[in-house]
Amino acid sequence: MGQSVSTEAEAVSAAAPLARKQKSKPVVTAINVYPIKSCAEIGVDSASVTSFGFEGDRRFQVVTRLNGDGEWVYCTPRNKACERLFHVKTSLGEDGKLRLSSKHAKGKFVLDIANVETKLKCSVMGDEEHEVLDYGDDVARWLQKATMIANCRLVGMGSEFKRTMQVNADQGEALPSLDLPVSFADEAPFLLCSEESLADLNQRLTAEEKKPVDMRRFRPNIVISGLRPYEEDTPKRIKIGNVEFFVWQRCGRCIMTTIDRDSLNRRGGEPLKTLSTYRERANGQRNFGVHLIPISVSGTSSIKVGDKVEVLEFDRDRQIEWKQKHLAWK
Repeated sequence: MGQSVSTEAEAVSAAAPLARKQKSKPVVTAINVYPIKSCAEIGVDSASVTSFGFEGDRRFQVVTRLNGDGEWVYCTPRNKACERLFHVKTSLGEDGKLRLSSKHAKGKFVLDIANVETKLKCSVMGDEEHEVLDYGDDVARWLQKATMIANCRLVGMGSEFKRTMQVNADQGEALPSLDLPVSFADEAPFLLCSEESLADLNQRLTAEEKKPVDMRRFRPNIVISGLRPYEEDTPKRIKIGNVEFFVWQRCGRCIMTTIDRDSLNRRGGEPLKTLSTYRERANGQRNFGVHLIPISVSGTSSIKVGDKVEVLEFDRDRQIEWKQKHLAWK
């Protein structure tokens, strides 16, 4: 099973050799699914691809009410009061049940997600309100104990859920078409990161006697290896397995990357401070990883760990920018 580096200490030993190494054929080394937005990942060997993202990825989110009786809004660990979401682990079985656990709560909670009819309206990433499924009081009480988030509830995407991708003005990258669907994910159906880019970042951190970080800080769906650091910026279209993707935009990073996933400490503003020294673009975007949009999907669309990543077309402007910024890796 493909897995990201499991602890931040292990990232130290992984950093040096990968940052120097260049393979001829990039491959998928890890696939992550996040059933509940902002909660822990599940590492899998393969996953089905849908227009919304991986099957089961970010189909649920935790919401709370502003001031206890206002509108329902999404919960995010960017808010310190919500950081225990990172410790909520999930699994989604073929039996149609969602299982939740946390070191902050006793026992597992098993939720039957079928035949839910109660609905409410909530915002996602601050955009307009969407009608979503409300999974009831029992799981809400369990989540309140596990996360310490007052008045929180678990909601999910129903069959009529419709949310579309929006252009990020700070990145300035046009979408390939209109009305592209997205789940509860921040901006795009998929996020890809590379092991070499993480290794390069960690070399820069350790050179300044700062602790390295692991891939969990960046919450990718797809992790690859075999490119030079940040070379994932350069394609315009790629193919992984039997799925073709449009490489839309680089992913601007926020304070969520500064939270240690185990201790929940927010130490020294890293890795954002270091990313700012060499990966910051206009409008303050400190980029790490790229957003992908599936170009066409079918019932057999899937990718697996070990699949080759084939570049079908490069983005010339991004390719030139990458060469200018990373000449040491030319």
